[in-house]
Parts: sequence; C-alpha cells; structure tokens
Amino acid sequence: MGKRKFLFLYLDTGAGHKSAAKVLASSMKAIDPSVEIRLLRGFPRHGLGHVMFEKGYNYSCNYIHGLFPLTYDLGQSSFLQSIMKRILLPETRFHLRKIILREKPTDIVSFHFGLSPATKEVLKTIPWKINFTVLVTDPFTVHNSWFFEKDLNYMVYSEMAKKVGVKNGVPPENIRVIPFLMNTKFRNTVSPEEVRNLKIKHGFDPDKKMVLLVGGGEGLPGAREIVNQCLIHRANFSTAIICGRDKVIKQNFNLLRLANPRLDLHVFGFVDYLDELVKICDCAVIKAGPATLLEVLAARKPVIICRYIHNQELGNVHFAIDHKVGYFIQKSGAIYKKINELLNDSSFDEKMKKNFDSVVIDTDASKVAKLLFQM
Repeated sequence: MGKRKFLFLYLDTGAGHKSAAKVLASSMKAIDPSVEIRLLRGFPRHGLGHVMFEKGYNYSCNYIHGLFPLTYDLGQSSFLQSIMKRILLPETRFHLRKIILREKPTDIVSFHFGLSPATKEVLKTIPWKINFTVLVTDPFTVHNSWFFEKDLNYMVYSEMAKKVGVKNGVPPENIRVIPFLMNTKFRNTVSPEEVRNLKIKHGFDPDKKMVLLVGGGEGLPGAREIVNQCLIHRANFSTAIICGRDKVIKQNFNLLRLANPRLDLHVFGFVDYLDELVKICDCAVIKAGPATLLEVLAARKPVIICRYIHNQELGNVHFAIDHKVGYFIQKSGAIYKKINELLNDSSFDEKMKKNFDSVVIDTDASKVAKLLFQM
C-alpha cells in the first residue's frame, strides 16, 4: 500500500476528543514520520450542527444546569437519534464530502458519535476505498449514540464500553479494546527539586501547598464558589484556576485576584502545559471528564470531583472512588474542608501510595497507532 493519509474528525465538545486525536497523531508520526494526518472539525463553523452540539454542550454544561442531563437521556432513544440524523445529515454530509474530496484520505477516524452517520453516508459516494474507524472517547459510561451505526469498526477504552456496543447490536468482532489515549508527559515523574523549579517558573511560592481547579476545555463549573471559600477562610495555600476557553470567566477571576491581593490566586486560560500544573499541585478539584480525571490520576494526584455530567461521566466518578484516589463532593464549603484535610495530613502521601499503585491505566498509544496502520 502507498502513502497513508489520515483524517481525524472531532468536535469542540470539551477538550477530550481533540486531545485524544493529538496524542494518537503524535504516536503515529513517531512510528512512521511519512504518514500525513489532518485534524479537522467535522461540522461547518456556523452550521446547525455546530450550534446544537458544540455551542449547546458549552451552554448546557456551564450555564443552563439540568439541560444536558435531559438531552443526554432523551438522546439514548434510537427514535430520536434517527430524527437528529435526518435533521443534520444534509448539512454535515455536504461539508464532509467537500473535505474528503479535497483531502483525498486513505483513512478516517471519527472522535465523536455525531459525525459517524454522515461520514458513513459520504463514503458510499467516494470513488476510492477509505478505511473508517470510530474511536469512542468515553471510557466507562458510553452513550448509545456512539453505536447508532451497527456496521462500523469501533475502538473503545474498556470492556464495559464494548458491552454497551454489543448490547446496541454491533458485532463483537467490530469492537477493539484499546489503551487510553493520554499524553505520556502526565506519567513522567518529577523530583522535589523539579517541583520547586516548576512552581517558581509558573509564579507560585515554592514553599506553599497548591490546589488546582481544572475542568477541561470549558473551565470548571462552580469554581467561583470554591474560590470564594478560599477568600472567606483566608486559605494558606495557593489556588490555581484554569478557565479554559472562557475569556469572560478568566477576566472575572483576574478582577477578583486584583481586588483581593491576600488571596494567592493564579488564573490561567487554555494552557498547553497542564501536565506541569498537575505535577506541582497537591490535589486537584475537577469535573469528571475522562481526559482530565485520568491525566491527574496518572500523575498520582488525588482528586475532588465537584461536578460530573449526568450519566455520561458517572463511570469516571466510580473509577476514582472505587480505587480510593478521589472524592465526590458538590458543596463548596465541604470541598474547602476536604482540601484542608488533605493538605494538613502529614501521612496522606504514604496512605495514598498504596491506592495509586492499584490504579492500572494502559496509555500505550503506539498500540492504537499500530492497529490503524494494519487496517
């Protein structure tokens, strides 16, 4: 076979889909530097799909509480999935066909279930063979929509996810269980001296404990209430808040920081050095997105989960709690109390070591790359 060209299709619904695509692309390039890989958004920027999926995800998670759980549950219905397909298919099919004819790929990998039906329909009209794989980015609790198309090839992160696919009518031989796609830099250990240097590099007091508030690409819902608790109780630790793409929230936190100089608050937008902030924190308060959760746990940092997306991220919460490396706490006062408990327990690191030793996460992306090259 000649030179391979891969299209990785994703949507901007959180950071997990694109981050997985980037990790896989990097691993494939390491194996075969000649391979061409293009990461492209699957919906037209101002189209109906963009509004319903990408804008809708952001607003339902951060501003209209209760909307996402409702749409998530309704979306489990195959009848409603069929209606959604009919609504979005014309626009998405036209957009994807234009991309495919322009790029002329040999392979396509979809990182979002919303793109699978249209991609499948377009490939029927393309005059050359294109390998098509759907990579399911939810590791444990998987929405039925991922497996709406029964005759595609799927890659999933767990046996639990595979069972959902089989239950939805996908032949078992069409589903491969693969390692979790995570940047290996989260697993790289750092010495106490390196931690100190990283704290100085990012503007932290190297002699103070640090708590990280992070929620993925859309920021952390409820972060303001937690920071308010730090302000009220005059926290003696540093607090770092990652606001993601939300520039308004970042500006608001910066104003709060300037108005309260005694509050040791550090405000970040969307960063490409999250691994360094994770390595220098003593614990992290997060939303239970799979990428954020497993990246923090891979760095062996305990997590306080303050939010999770109804049903979709429930399995992620159970994973952290069952391995005794995380806590699910919603109220800001209780979160602050738990932070203080963790930071002031001198024997905590030793107790947590055994728990973290039980967390086995296969993150060898090269295995996934090799599977795709073999297709």
